[in-house]
Amino acid sequence: MKPVPDKRRSSDLPKRLLFLNDVSFQYGAGIAQARQVECMLALGIETGVLAWSPGGIRLEDVATRPIDPDLWLGIREVNHLEGGKALSDDAVIKGLLLEVARFHPSVIIVGNLHAAHWPLRLLTALRDMGCRVLTFLHDAYLFTGRCAYPGICRLYLTGCNETCPTADHYPKLAPALIAGAWQLRREIFGGPRDIEVVANSHWSKKMFQTALPACHAVEPIHLGADEFVFQPGDRHAARKLLGLPADKPVVLCAAVNFQEERKGCRYLREIIEALKDDVTFAAFGHNAQEIPGLIGLGYHVRADKLATIYQTADLFLGAATEEAFGQTVMEAQLCGLPVVAFQAGGVVEIVRNEITGRLIPIGDSAGVVDAIRSLLADPLSLANASTWARQFAVSRFAMWAQEERWHRYLIGCRQTGTGHNPPTIAYPLDETENSQQAGRHRPSWPGAETFISEEHAQIFEKTSRLPGWQTPADSFKLYEMAYYAGDVILEIGTFGGRSATIELRGALANPARTRRPQFYGIDIQDASITRTRQILADEKLGGHCHLFHGNLQGFLERWSITPTMVFLDGDHTYEGVVADLKALSAYLKTGTPILVHDFVNHDNAAGKLGVKKAALEWEGAGHGRFMGCFGCSALYTTLIPPPIR
Repeated sequence: MKPVPDKRRSSDLPKRLLFLNDVSFQYGAGIAQARQVECMLALGIETGVLAWSPGGIRLEDVATRPIDPDLWLGIREVNHLEGGKALSDDAVIKGLLLEVARFHPSVIIVGNLHAAHWPLRLLTALRDMGCRVLTFLHDAYLFTGRCAYPGICRLYLTGCNETCPTADHYPKLAPALIAGAWQLRREIFGGPRDIEVVANSHWSKKMFQTALPACHAVEPIHLGADEFVFQPGDRHAARKLLGLPADKPVVLCAAVNFQEERKGCRYLREIIEALKDDVTFAAFGHNAQEIPGLIGLGYHVRADKLATIYQTADLFLGAATEEAFGQTVMEAQLCGLPVVAFQAGGVVEIVRNEITGRLIPIGDSAGVVDAIRSLLADPLSLANASTWARQFAVSRFAMWAQEERWHRYLIGCRQTGTGHNPPTIAYPLDETENSQQAGRHRPSWPGAETFISEEHAQIFEKTSRLPGWQTPADSFKLYEMAYYAGDVILEIGTFGGRSATIELRGALANPARTRRPQFYGIDIQDASITRTRQILADEKLGGHCHLFHGNLQGFLERWSITPTMVFLDGDHTYEGVVADLKALSAYLKTGTPILVHDFVNHDNAAGKLGVKKAALEWEGAGHGRFMGCFGCSALYTTLIPPPIR
C-alpha cells in the first residue's frame, strides 16, 4: 500500500483522529461534527468517523470544501452494536473497541451517544486503550442522569433519580436506572484528568462545571461554518428561487423538529399570530408546516441550500428556550441577518444585544413582537445590524476561526486573547499614599511614570473626538481599571461610547488575559444606545459588547454576569444613585472597583446633583471603601457591610 504523506499543518498535531458518535452527520450535532471533520482535514490530520447509524449521509453531502482522499478515512457504520437491547453493555463496549482499533487513532473525539444507547463506560474503556479521549458537549446529556436539556428541573445538581419528570422523553431511560446513570457521570468525569471535556459554548462549560465541580477542566471551542458559503446574497433572487412572496419582509426560523417543546413553538405561534398581516414567516426543519402561518421550506443539510434560505430573509427569529450554542443563529449572523432571539444558553455568545440583534427574556412573546416591529421599521438600524452581524460572526465563527481553536487545543495551548473565565477581580491597589510597589497603584492621581503604555498616556487625546465629557484623569483611571480588572465591564449610563471605548482599549491592552473582555452598557435613553452602538462599531469593538435599554434593576433581572469593574454614570439624582448603589451592593463581589462619575461636580453642593451625598451615605453604611478622586470621579471598592445589630 502506498504510504500516505504527512500533511499536518504542524508536527505536534496528532497524525490520525477518530470521531465517534451515534448518527454521524444527521441533525444539528451531526452537522456540527461534519464541520469539525472538515477542520481536522484542513489541519492535515487523517480523520475517520465511527457511527451507529449514519443515515446514508456522506461527508460529500455536507462538506463545503474539496475532500482530500489521503486524509479522509470515511465512515464506518456499526448499527449492529446497539445498547440496551440484545447485547450486554460489556459486549457493546468490546465490539466498539475492536472497531476503533481498526482505525489506529491517536485521538478520539466522542460526540452524542443518545440514539445508540451506548454505555458511558465506553469512555474509560477507550482511555484504557491508550488513546487521548475527548468528549464534546453538544447538550446536557453528559452531566444529567439522562436528558439532553433539563429545562426547569434541577435534579441534575442534587441527584437525578426515579422521580425524573421526563424519563419517557427522548433519550428514554427506565426510572430505576437514572440515579446510577447520574452517579456514573460523576465517577467518569470527577476522577483523574484523562478524559478531556470540550464544550460548544461558555454556557455549556458553566453548566457542566456547576453540575460536576470535581471535573478538572472544561475548554469551550465554539462551532463555526464556512464563511464563503454562509454569506449575504441577493434577497430578491433567493425568494424567487424558493417561491417566497416579495411583498412583505421575511422572518426566518429554524429547528430540526418543530414539534420539540424546547424550540419554543408555542411562543412562535403567538408571535406569528401578532405579525401575520405585516410579515411573512418561513422556516426550515421538520414539521414546520404544522404551525399556522409558517411556510415550511423542508429539512436540509447541504450548506449551499441552507445559505440560500438564509438569504431570503430580513430577520432571523430564534425561538428556542434552551440552546447550548445556537448553530442556526450563528449561520444567520454569518449571512448578515440581524437576529431576534430568546436570551437562552449560548445564544448570548453569538448575538450582541442592540448591536447585531435583540435578545429577549425567555417566553416574552410580546417583547419579540416589539423587537421585530422596531427593527423592521428602522431600515438604517436594520442595515447596520446586518453589517455588524456579518463582521462579528466572521471574526468569531468562520471556519478558519474554528480550525485555529482546534489547532491550539490539540497541541496543548489553551485559548488566548483577553479576559479571564471565570472573571477575576484583580485591580491592584495600595492604600499607602507613597507606595512604590511595582504593579500597584496609589489611590490618588499617579505621576507619568506609572503609565501602563503609550496609549494609556495619550488616551484622553485619542478619544477626544468621541461624544461624552471627561477629564484626562477620568480617562486615565478608566483605562487603568480596565487594564487590570476589565474582564467583565459594567457601565451604567453609556451616553455616547467614549468611556466604553477607553475601557475596552484598556482591557484589550493587557497581554495577561486569556479570554475576551465583555462590556455591558446600560442606558435609559434611545439616543445614548444609538450613539454608543455606532461608536463601538466604528471602533471595531462591538463584538465585545451587549447594550441594554433600561435601568440597572431591569438589567439585573435579565442578565447573569459577574462584573469585575463598574463605571457608574447613570441617573445623577440622589434617589437614582441610591437605587443604583443599593442594587450594586447586593450584586457585586467584595473588592470590585466602582468609579462614580460626577462625584466632584460642583452641582452636588447646589443640590442639582445627588451623586456625592448618595455615595458618602453608601460608604458610611459600610458598603464601600473610598480610594480617592480622579478628575470628576471618585473610586470606591466594594465591601461586605457589617451585620445589622
